[in-house]
Amino acid sequence: MKNKPLFIALLSGMLLLASSPSFAQTTQTEQERITEQQKTKAEADKQRLNDASDLRRDTKADARVAKANAKEAKRIDKEAAYAAKQAKRASKMEAKAQRNRTDADKQSKKAAKATQKSDLN
Repeated sequence: MKNKPLFIALLSGMLLLASSPSFAQTTQTEQERITEQQKTKAEADKQRLNDASDLRRDTKADARVAKANAKEAKRIDKEAAYAAKQAKRASKMEAKAQRNRTDADKQSKKAAKATQKSDLN
């Protein structure tokens, strides 16, 4: 009878010893899982930073293009205003030339009448 409690104690001790490494292995696996999550989180953070820097770079490039387009539009607008001013000036000069021609025609008619009258006398 003395052997039976001793055998049970030895058997339970062996089972406890055998189960001890499995607890340590489970804990280590959890640590590995936590480390893996941290690595994944770090990689995701790095990817987000890269995406943000790419977005910033693209936004700066778009801003440069928009600025160049605005500058070109402003130049075209100035040229159009200058062309309109020149057209207005040309129109005024043309009207003045037309008036001068009509005045010259009137004077030539007067001169022709005066010559005709002088020829008759």
